[in-house]
Amino acid sequence: LDRPRVPVLQQWRGKALDHEASRQIMIGHLDHPAAQQECAQLLPWSWKIVVGANPAYDAFPMQHQIFYPSGKAGSTSLWYDPVFCVETLDEDRVWCKRHYRCTPRKHWSSPEALKGSTPGAWTLSTLDNGMVSEERWTTVDAADDLSWAVLHYSGAARRAGQSYVGALLCTPDGQWPETCRSGEGFERIRDAFQKCDLELWELFGGSTDKSYMWSDKFTSWAQMNPPPLDRIGDISITSWRKKEREKALEAKRS
Repeated sequence: LDRPRVPVLQQWRGKALDHEASRQIMIGHLDHPAAQQECAQLLPWSWKIVVGANPAYDAFPMQHQIFYPSGKAGSTSLWYDPVFCVETLDEDRVWCKRHYRCTPRKHWSSPEALKGSTPGAWTLSTLDNGMVSEERWTTVDAADDLSWAVLHYSGAARRAGQSYVGALLCTPDGQWPETCRSGEGFERIRDAFQKCDLELWELFGGSTDKSYMWSDKFTSWAQMNPPPLDRIGDISITSWRKKEREKALEAKRS
């Protein structure tokens, strides 16, 4: 999708955004040596989603984002393992997990003469139910202390002919950042979503006061059923899917 034309973050922590800083924003609060050590909380996840703009994709409760570097020497790519809760038709709840490869890409705002990728612009790809999905993610803004980040995405499932677009507010705890419920912080988040051609009232999942994504009915269930936050690691998406099918078959046999 070519619209909206979302600008990429230019400055972070007082410096022009470079590839290292771009990776640190995505890695967020994950307990990993590549995280921004001055402000990362060193958690089992990078971010939790507070609100999003696409009910079909952002409405799943308790979404954990886990971004981490590829273990291959010299690689600039990341892995992304989202973990989220799904409510089944029989009113049960289960955890679901995906595995994406994240590679730097060139952003539309970069000069034609500039070779290589643009910091803050990523291509995410995965195999989901036999269909290749490819998404373009853009870092729109992020607080210097990593208390929040706004990420935009647009994507398509090739064989299904489906396209989608959205944007996310991410924080370490899934709640609207305390210092941004009014004043300059609030206006900055609103401005970031407006760059995505979105108003705050269009977002799904909660408000500055509370997040539907992390309501008591979900978090109390999660206390008894912890999310599978282990990193899938340096394994291809196809190989991981094969392992998951084998595990499911083994579980049925037993």
